[in-house]
Amino acid sequence: MMKKSILLLLLSVVIFSISACKKDKDNGPNDLGGETNIPLTKVGNESSVYLTIGSGGSSVNGTMTVIKNEKGVVTYKVVADLTGNPDSAFIAALVPAEYKDNQDRISGEFKFKITSEGIQDYFHSNKPWTVVKYEDEVGDSYPITTVNGDILTRTVVEKTGIDEWPLGFFYIKTVAVEQEVPESDELLKKITYRANHKFGLVYIKAELKNGQVVEADIVPWFLL
Repeated sequence: MMKKSILLLLLSVVIFSISACKKDKDNGPNDLGGETNIPLTKVGNESSVYLTIGSGGSSVNGTMTVIKNEKGVVTYKVVADLTGNPDSAFIAALVPAEYKDNQDRISGEFKFKITSEGIQDYFHSNKPWTVVKYEDEVGDSYPITTVNGDILTRTVVEKTGIDEWPLGFFYIKTVAVEQEVPESDELLKKITYRANHKFGLVYIKAELKNGQVVEADIVPWFLL
């Protein structure tokens, strides 16, 4: 379900790569090539995830660690502790029970395809869906048919080529991608991703229909 998948993305997230290769225009939008043996996908590497609810609202810190890399299909172990967070009940209610451990932490394993050309996930279908291809331009899109029969599209909406997005102590260039949300979804209004050719996915924003905003910043400290 869309509700489940965006929560998993926000609380698990993902991904960084060190170089972008030129894309093959003959490939389909959900075909992804490129090098898979990159520093980001090395087993044992750990990134930090900072989840924020609302403007100036509460935050949750988590980690995501690479535990397996099978030719670019990377398995992450994700852990986030909600202890003491004022919004812990709200967050916990949205997370499926199978993604909580006996300490009531958010905990789970998730797979993504990560290469030097881009990022894909498997949350909406049994087939990979492209989150971003680093060499794509504004207007390029990635459609997919979900297991529920919905046709969804992610579209590149911004690529400024300017170092303006904060990451740790630096500013980096990013590509912004927006994802369609079906009208039938009771929770979500819009999802936005930002990615960089060196660091991969660095930000996700979910705008909810109740007006609330949930944001996730992903920092690969080992690459900075």
